[in-house]
Amino acid sequence: MQTAADREAKLQRHRLRMTLLSVANTSLQSVIIGLYAWAGEVGWSVAWQFFLVGAGSSAMFALIIWRGLNLRLKDPGLLLPQIALSVLIQLLFLVLAPKLWVLFLVAVLVTYNFAMMSFSVRQFTLAWLLVGAASAVALFAARGRFGHFGTSGVSIAILWLFFFLCIRQLTVIGTQFSSLRTQLSEKNKQLSASLERIQELASHDDLTGALNRRSFMQLLADERARAQRAGQPFCIALLDIDHFKTVNDRFGHLIGDAVLKEFCAVAAASIRVTDRFARYGGEEFMLLLAPSTSSDVAKVATERVRQAVEAHDWDRIAPGLRVTLSAGVSQFAPDESVEQLVRRADEALYAAKDAGRNRTVVA
Repeated sequence: MQTAADREAKLQRHRLRMTLLSVANTSLQSVIIGLYAWAGEVGWSVAWQFFLVGAGSSAMFALIIWRGLNLRLKDPGLLLPQIALSVLIQLLFLVLAPKLWVLFLVAVLVTYNFAMMSFSVRQFTLAWLLVGAASAVALFAARGRFGHFGTSGVSIAILWLFFFLCIRQLTVIGTQFSSLRTQLSEKNKQLSASLERIQELASHDDLTGALNRRSFMQLLADERARAQRAGQPFCIALLDIDHFKTVNDRFGHLIGDAVLKEFCAVAAASIRVTDRFARYGGEEFMLLLAPSTSSDVAKVATERVRQAVEAHDWDRIAPGLRVTLSAGVSQFAPDESVEQLVRRADEALYAAKDAGRNRTVVA
């Protein structure tokens, strides 16, 4: 399992990688400016000064992260200061070399896109206003000195190369977002699976996998409300494994647990699709036979379960093991409470036991 230290180390490597990417991007922009200097559009001093200031500042941030000094700061990612300094450098050189104003403004937009990686709504609003104000100051300071690139094949090729590199930087940002979306999608799948598992554990018996008493009683209350509205009958059957204490005493509790699980599997395979089966408590189980099920039909359905249990090969769990069940069936009466319905099924179950067990009695 990944520890907090492992996660922090991984995050630190990511921070360093992104900062080194900034160093590379600034260096490439310096090369573009150098190519324009070679083409005679600007002086060479603009290119090497931009490289020293731009790449140098990014390298300084990379060194801070590499030495772990950023971990002492409130914002260990240093994203805000890196973006702010990069934007200021771009706008400064817009004033110094206004003929390349398009390059520097586009670079500001590309740099601003890196804010999408972690800025909050408030930070985005603040950054938008500050960048807008700073760019206005820079453009006003450079007024009257703006020019445009030459139309020679070389100048056009350099402009295309700059555009191509900007698209590459935006692709890197898009790749990061794609990776985050993939991770988020995977986390959502894991969360959904965990929630389904939690819901299953909350509604099902841990040993047998059958519905537990709480979820069954909710189903029963819902069915009672439906029957009251529609005026349709439904039934419940209370099932009890005969002499289960003897099974535990003779074969042990592990075999007893195996019997409970096997009993649920046999019962679940014998009931109708519309029926619901639950562990009511201990070796007692409950069947909800609905909708529109009369007591006669419910008895037939319950008998089918009883006969399946009686005929099942229990020897494969323990030699000499025999399992039967007794059942009490009750049909819902108008305006009857759930508790009264269950009480009548329980009385029918005890009548089945008093009559010799391994049988179904209808209340």
